Amino acid sequence: MDEKSGLGAEVSHFDNDGDAAAAAAAAAAAAIGSLSLAPSTKAFHQAFAYSTTEPNSKNWVGVYPSGGGGPDKQKYNQDSLSWEYAAGEDGIVDVSTANLPPGRYKAYFLADEGYTWLAQPVVFAVSGPWGSVSVIEGGSGPALTFAYRTPHADSENWIGIYHSFGGGPEWQRRLGDSLAWAYAPGESGTVTVNATKLQPGLSYRVYFLAKGRYNWLANPIDVFSPGRGRLAFITDAFRTHNARRGERFEASVGGMLGNPPDGATRFAKAKDLKSTTSQSQTDGGGRDGWVKVLTDGTISGIPPGAAAGANSTTFVVEALASDGSTAEMRITIPLVPRDEPLVKELTVLSFNLWFGGTQVKDYHAKQVRFIANSGADIVGLQESTGGHAVRLGQALGWHYWQGNDVGVISRYPIVKINPATEAAGSVRIALDRGHRVIFWNCHLGYTPYGPYDVCFDHLPEKQVLRNEEKSRRTPQIKNMMRHMRQDLRNANRHPVILTGDFNAPSHLDWTDATKHLHCGTGFFPWPTSRRPVDAGLRDSFREVHPDPLAEPGITWSPIYLDNDGRREPTDRIDFIYHKGLQTLSSQALVVGNPRPQPDHYENEWPSDHAAVRTVFRVRRPGSGARARRRGLLGAIVAVMSSCAACFGSTRPQCNQSTSPDLEREKETDSSSDTVGSVWGDPKD
Repeated sequence: MDEKSGLGAEVSHFDNDGDAAAAAAAAAAAAIGSLSLAPSTKAFHQAFAYSTTEPNSKNWVGVYPSGGGGPDKQKYNQDSLSWEYAAGEDGIVDVSTANLPPGRYKAYFLADEGYTWLAQPVVFAVSGPWGSVSVIEGGSGPALTFAYRTPHADSENWIGIYHSFGGGPEWQRRLGDSLAWAYAPGESGTVTVNATKLQPGLSYRVYFLAKGRYNWLANPIDVFSPGRGRLAFITDAFRTHNARRGERFEASVGGMLGNPPDGATRFAKAKDLKSTTSQSQTDGGGRDGWVKVLTDGTISGIPPGAAAGANSTTFVVEALASDGSTAEMRITIPLVPRDEPLVKELTVLSFNLWFGGTQVKDYHAKQVRFIANSGADIVGLQESTGGHAVRLGQALGWHYWQGNDVGVISRYPIVKINPATEAAGSVRIALDRGHRVIFWNCHLGYTPYGPYDVCFDHLPEKQVLRNEEKSRRTPQIKNMMRHMRQDLRNANRHPVILTGDFNAPSHLDWTDATKHLHCGTGFFPWPTSRRPVDAGLRDSFREVHPDPLAEPGITWSPIYLDNDGRREPTDRIDFIYHKGLQTLSSQALVVGNPRPQPDHYENEWPSDHAAVRTVFRVRRPGSGARARRRGLLGAIVAVMSSCAACFGSTRPQCNQSTSPDLEREKETDSSSDTVGSVWGDPKD
């Protein structure tokens, strides 16, 4: 039985989520059979005696954790851990417990491959024997060797390595691909797993799994991937989020090490440096006396509350490894006076990780170094499946949210996670007390790809637009804009930012002036850019670089240059849109000189896309509305004064009812989970 295929046909007498007790009582009243434990005649099985007045060849007994996950409300919750059909009016059925860890479980007698109860569930216990897996110390090279033991040998038993923070089969079902794996077919033995893709300085979780699937044969273990060189921080210098004078500050740099020999490295404040300042005087508040560094890399303290003086505190953190080696990193904490907004400028990145970064050597350090050096405050990540937003957020000491494919990491607290939509997710980020931004991030469907339709297949516009629908990009962007509607209405109070890999070009780039860059096609109404602009969002890159011929801003692709002997179409398909902010600068970014695939593995740049970086000026909440009122009043006064001055004149400009500035102002205001850690919960 494929439990997933039965979801659409599940039977449930409960239309709402009442409490479990009420659901269980109702189910008991409707029970039309019995289920009880019976003596087991097979090793590593539990026998159940059953009876029912409604026999069916697809009635079944399923086993779930006793603590939850079963169909307590007579509807699907999660897949069973083990199951067997129970087809007759009565009988005995043996359900395998071979892959169940010791513990308590609950068995359900269920109707017709669905989740309607045929009897009260039964709680039972599973005890050993149980297998084991352990790491063998002293291995050499990019490999890990494990010893294993199980009473349930199978040619497809296997050992898989996953990130310790998520992505593995924690509930004995697949969540994502392993990072590395190997078969472990015997009752006992050793197996070596290629660990090339494990990143130094990170922890991983190892699972011993049964029969090519995800049932545990042993309790998982955690292993640490040691560094392969001298102890060093990933960057020489690191800037934290802003600190307000007189208020408690906390940050973490414990994840910024590049090559620790183990997980026992300790941190301390190393040197006392003068603070940087743009003023001649200092009140001592910029010096680092207020800063404390804990051994785990946590930085904390309260900067002195003087109104004037240093605008940052700079000091050095030292790491001391268990082997006696040391490393240093220069830390800068920007300081903000008490009466000023905490964030005046906001730097945003859109960054496609390219399968999490795993296609490039040492991708973890390269990604962290790029993000830290970019000055980004918030990053929208695409292709982050498997917990890569968690990995990067923990390394940088930032807040993070991880969705199925997209993720967000932020210097500033993520205080709300909104329900995800197809191909997108959104969060609320607190920049300051009472000051939020709504941050959306998306990764739209990738095939069929519009530029291929135009350049390779020479399809007419109508067919290309039909393929945009077929790719799901058009439905996805429509759905996203519907869900964003209320956010956009409130953007003057809480600005809205949308990042993403849209997998499609922009109508602002495909013009008659650039037709020679796009296989002879001029203007093209790409829906994935038209919809955001029509909804009132602004393309930040084109605000700064309005001429697509002078500044194309290509993001696809720095490494895919050839397509089966044809030149790969190049386009800007990664974007940062906004409403409610002022764009100061925007650029497409790569690091170094990436070599084209298939020679990309050693690249410093860990992606197949360029990133997009935009710097915004952040207004105080409500300042936009006040500015518009002042602008409107000023414009009316100017028009009245101008008309009064030329009363009776026949000059054309005196017949204008509004000024050009007012028209521009009116135009500006027009508008037609797996959950990661969320640190902090500032109040609105």
